[in-house]
Amino acid sequence: MTSHPYLLGAACAAPVLYLVFTKWARPKPIPGIPHYPITSLLGDIPRVTEDMRVYGNIFDGGGFYNEAFKTGAPIWQLFVGPFDKWVGFADAQEMEDILNRATRTRAVDQSDIMLAAFSGTIPYGQVMVSLKSDDVWRKHRRVMNPLMTSKYLKSMTPAIAENARVLVDLWRSKMQRVKSKGATCFSCEDDFRYVSIDAITSIALGKSLDTIPHALSKIETSDIEIDRYGGAAFHLPKLPLYESLRYLFECIGDATTLPVFIAYIKQQTLRYTPTFRKHYKYVIDHIFSFVAEARQAVKEARALSEEYEAKSLVGMVAEKEGLPDHESLHEWELRDEIMAYILWGHDTTAAALQWGVKFLTENPSVQKTLHDELVNALSDSPESRPVTFDEMMSPEKTPYLEAVISEILRCAKVAAASSKQTTEQVELLGTVIPPGTSIAWCTHIACDNATVANEAKLRALDPVRSETSRKNGLGGRGLWTTPTDRFEPERWIAFDEKTGQKTFNPRAGYSFPFGVGLRSCAGKQLAVLELKIYIATLNLAFFLGDVPKELSSHRAKIQISRVPDQTYVAPTEWN
Repeated sequence: MTSHPYLLGAACAAPVLYLVFTKWARPKPIPGIPHYPITSLLGDIPRVTEDMRVYGNIFDGGGFYNEAFKTGAPIWQLFVGPFDKWVGFADAQEMEDILNRATRTRAVDQSDIMLAAFSGTIPYGQVMVSLKSDDVWRKHRRVMNPLMTSKYLKSMTPAIAENARVLVDLWRSKMQRVKSKGATCFSCEDDFRYVSIDAITSIALGKSLDTIPHALSKIETSDIEIDRYGGAAFHLPKLPLYESLRYLFECIGDATTLPVFIAYIKQQTLRYTPTFRKHYKYVIDHIFSFVAEARQAVKEARALSEEYEAKSLVGMVAEKEGLPDHESLHEWELRDEIMAYILWGHDTTAAALQWGVKFLTENPSVQKTLHDELVNALSDSPESRPVTFDEMMSPEKTPYLEAVISEILRCAKVAAASSKQTTEQVELLGTVIPPGTSIAWCTHIACDNATVANEAKLRALDPVRSETSRKNGLGGRGLWTTPTDRFEPERWIAFDEKTGQKTFNPRAGYSFPFGVGLRSCAGKQLAVLELKIYIATLNLAFFLGDVPKELSSHRAKIQISRVPDQTYVAPTEWN
């Protein structure tokens, strides 16, 4: 009987304690930054989860950030549970200013979520986002950056161009089988992953994985599934190494959508599972077989006092090892750098190509204009031979190709946002952001909003912009004059009425497909070169016909890169 008062007191106190706890544990907003109402300790998790289900991501359609920035506020808070908050930012002028300054002063650095996501697979890969901007990262950058020189890119062009020609052969074989089955188009999602991974393995290791030739050899015997709209899907057997690389990539992608501590725990746990260890070992053994081969070739050349000519990433690194005044990477650092180039380099290119053929299919006039330019600008029957580096790097001869690639990158939004973290107090449009805050730089939303139609709203923010932002203004860029939801390569073309000359203007408006600042994409020159070669080669070979609307949705999902749910093509030979 004497225990009843205690039980009664506990029963009365429990609801009070619960209310106190839930109020205390609810996310704490940063003052002055708008946000959706906080109704529970989960913050915005329920809304984000529903947006992912309905829209595929939080940047498109009615997704979290897209809706938030429609309110006119260029800055917004997102709460991932009680302790993890993000600040989304979408003003292109201020974004360019602060990232060009703050990444160099390290007031803004890589976010913990990205480090956690890569911690299990490639913790030492600077080409990705696996390191903070410290001395280790700077050493990696010095060792690896020569890969992006014109000399090296030129030496890689023949392999990429030949690879593109094999893709043409694959599509011809596919269309023959598709037509024989009464279908009208086929899914090409895997084709672009194959061609991209062949290119990047050739560049990184000196030998292609040959997934496209493998696919071509299996076309006649493969199973084909045809849906009710006339779309065909080929079920081709995949090479084991390709499957291992895709498995490792998807492990990273899964972690980027989780809170930091969960992502880290998942990655550290995953690396000890039998499946991960099997795929990881298979890939690493393959990589280091080429490292050993390159080192042996360098050793033999030095013994004969001959010059070793590097033709791959591993060859370039091996060539410098042991030389005075040249830094070398530890084995685990080299392992992660090569892995990063292969994993990241193939997926982003594949994603951009998927969006590219969708946009071209929907814009037949763009295809025809591009085809006419390429045929007239390139000599010696360009449709029947691999293109060259000099041809792909001549904007004065092919301004429309430059415009098409820039517009594909602008509209594809492959990197929907980049995440960084403040290391000290920073100010964004007059709002103080405390140290340790994760910032989602919503680049494509910011660039889409940088239009003449929005100029009054943008200029209204001038009083709270930073001093350098006000001084530099648009930095020589224009504001887009036509709606940014249109695929319109002409927006990048400048026309001289006196001479009738058309030129490509890379600063026609805002577009940040590779990020901004010191930590922008390290491989952007290679990515642009690959896109030019593949798009030019495909355009010279094929006109992309109509695809049923049921197979041409623009709904996207994010798997590190933003990729379309559907990518179907109906290629036909030019008349």
